[in-house]
Amino acid sequence: MKFDRTKFKKFVYHVLANSSLDLNSFRISCSDLYSISTVYQWIEAAVLRNIKQLHLSFCSEDLFKHIELPHCLVTCDSLQVLRVFLYEQRRFILPNFTGFQSLRVLELKNVELYKDYLVKNFLESLPLLEDLSLIDCAINKLQILYISCPKLKNLRLDNRNLFSFEDLYDVDFLCDCIKIVCPKLLFFEFRAFLALKYIFRSLGLVKKAVIHPEEFPSECMDYMFRGNCSLESLSTSIYILCYSLCPSGVPVSLPHLKTLELTIGSDTPVISKFIRFLTHLPHLESLHLIIEEKYIWWEDWKLDEAETRGILTRHLKRVEFLIYYKQKQILDLARCLLEHGNALEEMIFRWDCDEAKFHKKSLETMEEVSKFHKASSNVKLITLNEISYYRFSGKP
Repeated sequence: MKFDRTKFKKFVYHVLANSSLDLNSFRISCSDLYSISTVYQWIEAAVLRNIKQLHLSFCSEDLFKHIELPHCLVTCDSLQVLRVFLYEQRRFILPNFTGFQSLRVLELKNVELYKDYLVKNFLESLPLLEDLSLIDCAINKLQILYISCPKLKNLRLDNRNLFSFEDLYDVDFLCDCIKIVCPKLLFFEFRAFLALKYIFRSLGLVKKAVIHPEEFPSECMDYMFRGNCSLESLSTSIYILCYSLCPSGVPVSLPHLKTLELTIGSDTPVISKFIRFLTHLPHLESLHLIIEEKYIWWEDWKLDEAETRGILTRHLKRVEFLIYYKQKQILDLARCLLEHGNALEEMIFRWDCDEAKFHKKSLETMEEVSKFHKASSNVKLITLNEISYYRFSGKP
């Protein structure tokens, strides 16, 4: 059903105003088609219906107008989930009074955070917050981004789409410090949130971590996970893993790590350091290697027999390759894993190409791999294109 702007406005008012039933979820997505005052009136109407989940996607017509949430929404006792996306980035003024006492999930996207004390006090005032996402949020106006939430379980900080490569070295785009203190955190995703200094405390319960910043000091990674007995899944680059988690050649012990995903690029360290780290993962079950750079120094990845036998723990069950270049060298590595992986159950080869090319590569790979000796008689060999991969894995 299509409406012009006036009819749509009347339709929204009709839906919100003509029912005495509580409203579970309400989504507003209107770019800058309607004034901020109109959007706020809709929000107020939703609040009167005891809204539980609110998704706001809008923008101010005024380029210089700051965005503030209406008082009625901040004090809404029923609201549990709030997601705010601004089509064009604007300064987002957080409330300086206590509110959102029932809020469990908060996502802010494409906003400019402003004034340290407002951000800090606001986040600390949310007693039930369990899930926080800051996506493409400008933080360069802050001296310190301080996230301290006693009940927070999931934290996602992702600014990959906000910066160009040149911005990484421009101090005008940097926050002075990012400090995170979340003692009950279980999931931590950290991508391209830039600062001059990082302070991470009380992250010992994190079970799954995704660490892919462009620039990240090694001492932070080391401190974050040293002594962590809970981490079960880690996704990062092989460079960060080897140089941040193997300080002075001594690998950090992650005794319960079961899944490891590594992006391998042109700055890949020699394999001896990689192997040294793997030997400290006694329960590793899944190793996922993303080979994405064309110019890898594969002579650094040559293995002798002793090193080959040391690659695998006896628990490794699944290995996955995402192949862009150098298929021959990847098959050499696959041969080593197959020959010594006694517990291996699956080996997956993935490509990102058109169907004709995928069909050719898949046949060639399976023909080659079928000749390899396999220590595990139950190992399955699977080839997937990216589209079928997501259907197969169930990932979004």
